[in-house]
Amino acid sequence: MTSLVNRRQFLRAVPAAGAALRGQTPAAKRVLIAGAGMAGLASALQLVRRGYDVTIFEGQGRPGGRVQTLREGLAPGLTAETGATRIPDTHFLTLSYAREFGLALEPFHAPVGLDTFHVRGQDLTVRNGKEPEWPLNLTAEERKLGREGMAAKYFGPAVAQAVKQNRLRQVPDAVMAQDEGPIAEYLKKRGLSADAVELVNFGFATTFGAGLTFLDAVSEHVEKSYFHIAGGNDKLPFALAERLGARIRYGHRIVAMEQSDSSATLIVEHEGERQKHTAPHLICALPFSVTGGLFEGARLPAQKQELTAGMPYLASDKIFLQMRRQFWREKGRNGFAYTDLLSERFWALGPAEAEKRGLLISYTIGPKAEKLDKMTARDRLAVTLADAEQVFPGAREHFESVRVKSWAADPWVRGLSPDYGPGQLKRIAAAAQREGRIHFAGEHTSRWTGWIQGALDSAHRVVDEITSAA
Repeated sequence: MTSLVNRRQFLRAVPAAGAALRGQTPAAKRVLIAGAGMAGLASALQLVRRGYDVTIFEGQGRPGGRVQTLREGLAPGLTAETGATRIPDTHFLTLSYAREFGLALEPFHAPVGLDTFHVRGQDLTVRNGKEPEWPLNLTAEERKLGREGMAAKYFGPAVAQAVKQNRLRQVPDAVMAQDEGPIAEYLKKRGLSADAVELVNFGFATTFGAGLTFLDAVSEHVEKSYFHIAGGNDKLPFALAERLGARIRYGHRIVAMEQSDSSATLIVEHEGERQKHTAPHLICALPFSVTGGLFEGARLPAQKQELTAGMPYLASDKIFLQMRRQFWREKGRNGFAYTDLLSERFWALGPAEAEKRGLLISYTIGPKAEKLDKMTARDRLAVTLADAEQVFPGAREHFESVRVKSWAADPWVRGLSPDYGPGQLKRIAAAAQREGRIHFAGEHTSRWTGWIQGALDSAHRVVDEITSAA
C-alpha cells in the first residue's frame, strides 16, 4: 500500500531538498572565512557565485588587510598606500579584478624625470641607458658589466625561465633551484666582489634568502610598467566588500579554529562575548604571523603546527613626508631613489604639477626597518628627513607633515610578508596544504608572496579545493 506525505513532512525528511525549495543554501554548502583581507574577500566572492553560503569574520572594522590607503592627515587629493602599492602589468589576476569592478588604473612610476642612486654620499643617475661611474671597489669585469649587466648575468637566466611558468601556482623550478643560501653568499660563490653584491642588490638587504630574492624578481617582472588604482588601491577591497554586503561581520576577533571529521568550527569574540560557528568548510585567510595559539583544537600535523605557531614576517616601515611642492621635479628628478642610507629607498607621489603638494616616501624592508622601529617617533622623523635632504636637497625647506606606518607594530599582521629564509621556499606549498576541513589562503600560501596577486591566486585555489570536494 502506498502512503502519501504532505509537503511539510517531505521537507522535514529531506533537509537539503527542503532548503533548496525554500530558496536557502543547503548546510553542506556553508563556508566560514577567517579574515577579510584580499584572500578572504576573493574566496567569498567566488564561492557565492557558485552557490555557497559564506560568512566572513574580521576583527578590524574595515576590509582589505594590508591593502590600506592613507588619506587622513594628508592634503586634500593626496593618497598613499601603507601596504600593497604597485600592480605589475604581468599580474593578470589583480588586473582582471580591477577591470571587473571598473577601477581606473594609473601608472605608478612618474613618467618624467630621472631615478636617483645615492651611493657613498653621491647622487647618481642613469641617463639614456648609460650607467654612471659607480664609486665602488669593482673589478674591471664588474665595472664593464655595470649594475644592469651583472643583474642580467646572474639573475637573468633563472628569471627568464621562471617567467615562462607565470600562470603556474607552484614556485617555478628555476627559482627553487636557487634557494640555497643568503643572496650575498649566493653571488659571492659565483665570483662577485662585496661591492658588486651591494650594487646588484642596491636598496635591498643582502641578507635575504637567494630563493626569496629570485622569487621577488620574477613577481616584479613587467613587460611595460607598474600601475596603481586611481584614488587608492583600497577601492578594490571595498568594491568586493560592497558586493558581499552583510556576509562580512566586522569587529569579530578570531579566537580559535577547530575541526572534526565532518565539520570545522570558528570561535570568535564580539562585544565581549564568544560565539561558535560551525560549517563543513573553514578558510583561514589570516597571516601566519598572528595565528599562534589559534589551532590548538584543529588536529594539525606537526609541520603545519610549526608554521601556524608564528611564522617570521619582514619588518617594514613607510614614512610619508608631505612637501608643500614637488621641488624634485624642477631639478629633473622623479622622486624615486635607491640609497645606502637607513631610509633605503624613496618613492614620490603627487599630481603632475610640480608646484602642488606631494609626498616623498621612505620605504624600508627588513633590517633597516627593524632599526627604525626601535627609535622614538622624533628620532625616526629626524633620520628620515636628514636622509631625504641628502638625496633631494630642499626637503627640509618644503617639509610640512609626516605620517608613519610600521607593519611590525600592527597587531593584526605583525609584519609585511613572510620572511622565507634560505632553503625555506618549500614552506609555501606546506602553508597552502589543506588540512582536513580547514583550507588556507593568503599571499603567504602563494608563489606571489607579498603581492595582491598572491592573495587572489590563493583564493582561487581554495575555491577549487572546496568545490571539487562537493
